[in-house]
Amino acid sequence: TVSGNIIDDTGLPMIGANVLVSGSDIGTITDIDGNFSLSVPDDVRELTVSYTGYNTQTIDIFGLNDVSITLQEGELLEEIVVTGTGAAVDVRRTAISVEAINAEDLPTLSSGSIDAALSGKIP
Repeated sequence: TVSGNIIDDTGLPMIGANVLVSGSDIGTITDIDGNFSLSVPDDVRELTVSYTGYNTQTIDIFGLNDVSITLQEGELLEEIVVTGTGAAVDVRRTAISVEAINAEDLPTLSSGSIDAALSGKIP
């Protein structure tokens, strides 16, 4: 069993970070404090740790039972538009009209479901 803690570069725990045995489907996620515990086969040498918006890291765990990992913030994602055909394109390169609703508009919606709340707001 390998246990550990995952934090970001400011020292905050990474809640829900993915921890996988490299090259397998054995894995877990971190808890609210950034802690994890994972049973790994004896011949395992590496864990792969990932979290959306952070650089994926491969950690050498051979002979270790406890590890502390700090994830570094990755590159910021650009705004992407998914068209009606399912193709993802850069919003600046579209030749079509693009409608959007901002997060600030959502608290003013008074419906129980997101599809009903957005009805009539955007095409």
